[in-house]
Amino acid sequence: MSQEHAPPKPILYVHPSDELYGADLILLQLISGLDRRRFRPIVVLADDLPFPGLLSQALREQGVKTIHFRLAVLRRQYFRPLGILLFLWRLFASVLFLCWLIRRERVEVVHSNTLAVLSGALAARLTGITHIWHVHEILLRPRFLRRLTAWLAPRLSERVVAVSTATYDNLCTADPLNAAKATVVHNGLDTRRVDAGRGRGQAVRASWGVPSDAPLIGMVGRLSHWKGQDYFLEVAALVHQARPAARFAIVGGTVAGQEGRVVELRAAIDRLGLTSVMTLDNFREDVGAVLDAYDLFVMPSILPDPFPTVVLEAMAAGRPVIANAHGGSTELVIDGRTGMLVPPGQAEAMAAAIISMIDQPARAQEMGHEGRRRIEQQFSLERFITRWSQIYADLGAPASEVLTV
Repeated sequence: MSQEHAPPKPILYVHPSDELYGADLILLQLISGLDRRRFRPIVVLADDLPFPGLLSQALREQGVKTIHFRLAVLRRQYFRPLGILLFLWRLFASVLFLCWLIRRERVEVVHSNTLAVLSGALAARLTGITHIWHVHEILLRPRFLRRLTAWLAPRLSERVVAVSTATYDNLCTADPLNAAKATVVHNGLDTRRVDAGRGRGQAVRASWGVPSDAPLIGMVGRLSHWKGQDYFLEVAALVHQARPAARFAIVGGTVAGQEGRVVELRAAIDRLGLTSVMTLDNFREDVGAVLDAYDLFVMPSILPDPFPTVVLEAMAAGRPVIANAHGGSTELVIDGRTGMLVPPGQAEAMAAAIISMIDQPARAQEMGHEGRRRIEQQFSLERFITRWSQIYADLGAPASEVLTV
């Protein structure tokens, strides 16, 4: 049968959430961009937490078969004796369900999106089909989990795809066998998602009570300790002392069961004297409008972020990015050209970088323009889809030969 008349290859995607944060958004963009004449996506999403359902809604609007199942997902709630038993039971049930689904849909490839889901890899092995592990994490702790997932990835996959060189290096350090199976494919971005917010920033500012002429410095991300919201508050307090006119914003929601993070952050805002200059907003789908409201974007993660999608979005919005110099941010931000990279853990250095941008608006604007050009040239959605389409097509070739695009 010629390739022109071959039926589309069924690909099963296994994913641990149903939101629209980083890995969710990347999965949505990948599936949205695939040539449906060549590939037929089927998506299984975890429903072990009360997710808002934004990813499944977007997928179904595109006609993608989307199934919810109580998948076994590596979460902290399982790191206790009874939790381990519950995880093993859900893992057993997940694998059985996926094996049944693979046979029913005649799936040819299983694509596990993040290391947090193990059942796709096990089901692929049991049914004898190809497995790809798409790694969005840099796991450092717990150490046993870092070693376990890095050991499993190359042994249960024909391909291991890391979202950044930092992610690849972490995998190979934890288990050198990854070097034989792993490749790096940087995430791309559909800039239309950001462009939709152009011209809407002033409305966002008005809703927050931010003066139109005040420098607005902000971050976007799930409220999590390692994402650095507390660190950002420390930095903001230093900037506020030096430039009282500056305003700040944190946008992001919590994982179910961790709503106490909002209370903790509000208490810290009060303690640091930032109540009148800091906005704390929930998750918003109109990220383009939020970024249009910002003058500067800050990436304050205290642990290496593998390849932060929100930095891609900020650069696409033409905003200079000030980030801690670790993880995937160092592969996105060109220090002194598209933003500034500062030593991690040095709040004074990040505050100084922000102040320098406030004091040099023309330079900040040029950095933002350069960041947009970099996204268009190096991290386009088209480039991302082309690389993944080639991976799916070249599964029989050695890993080192896959990315010859």
